Amino acid sequence: MIAGVGHTAFGRLAPRTAWHLEAEAAAAAVADAGLRPADVDGLLTDPGPAQGILDGITPHFLRLGAQLGLDPDYVGSEILGGAGSVAVVGRAALAVEAGLCDVCLCVYGDSPLATPRSFEYGRGDEAVFGFFGAVGLHALAARRHMHRYGTRPEHLGEVAIAARAHAARTPHAEKRRPLTMAEYLASEPVVEPLRKLDCCLVSDGAAAVVVTTEERARDLRARPVRILGQGQAHSLSTYASPEHFERLPAARCGPKTLARAGLGPGDLDVVLLYDCFTIVVLLQLEDYGFCAAGESGPFVAGGRIAPGGSLCVNPSGGLLAEGYGGGMLHVIEAVRQLRGEAGERQKADAATALVSGHGLGMNTHATLVLGR
Repeated sequence: MIAGVGHTAFGRLAPRTAWHLEAEAAAAAVADAGLRPADVDGLLTDPGPAQGILDGITPHFLRLGAQLGLDPDYVGSEILGGAGSVAVVGRAALAVEAGLCDVCLCVYGDSPLATPRSFEYGRGDEAVFGFFGAVGLHALAARRHMHRYGTRPEHLGEVAIAARAHAARTPHAEKRRPLTMAEYLASEPVVEPLRKLDCCLVSDGAAAVVVTTEERARDLRARPVRILGQGQAHSLSTYASPEHFERLPAARCGPKTLARAGLGPGDLDVVLLYDCFTIVVLLQLEDYGFCAAGESGPFVAGGRIAPGGSLCVNPSGGLLAEGYGGGMLHVIEAVRQLRGEAGERQKADAATALVSGHGLGMNTHATLVLGR
């Protein structure tokens, strides 16, 4: 059960470090659950890019746990890129269910804007040829989708415009000003066919979730949210796989996770899709079964995933507009929707939610299905 959530502001927050931000988010999540720090006996962390890559040799949980004054029974850190936060919450559920801990604190945090050269690194042999960075990799996936299915820039624009429209109803979101299609199409290219507005935000900030037992959750302050199912799938061969740029690992773990929860795509009230780039939203809509392969472009046309549309996708604005929270903000928004605490953006009578995480070089994927 998820019993508590909390996060900091997101944006350019220097001189505050990631460690300060993580401590603030952790304290907020524990307080939201009505618990004390002394109640926490599990700690799992998702270091963001600056901490997870540049400082990856340092055990992240060790430094953060010491800073929080914790001596937990169960610890760990996940470096799965954007899949890390969703995977961490799933791992916490397994640990609690196995009796390895009773109250597990899951923390994401990073300060890339306050950390010089956070994204100035190459990964893999392809960097020798000048190809590195997440934008270039996902641009290949977007170009492939356009070539094979006739997907148009306007279809990617629908995703960006919907994110801004949702963020306009989210008080803490970084980008609340509505976006027009003309503004999207005028946005400068980064790696064609992806424009600047196809790319997620880069943010300092932290977010945390508390996972505990069903028995303990009954007596806590906030309405607990059930973890109905979880799953992971990974594509580690990258370019050696002929499907790498057109089929995400989500196609394997998504349907399996929904089946474990006894649900299908049509049973979901709220969908939180990892949206590091607009093309990733389109690919996931296909891989999770909301539409057939190649149909996601027309599927999102006409505001279907925008406020008032037939499918509630990323109602807080996601990585494209709310803030880059490593995927933990997606989990938190799902919890708030299921608690009925989302204010103006609340999906009426939301009872089920899907949360996805997608990371690294399109290699990693994790899924959570949550319910009231």
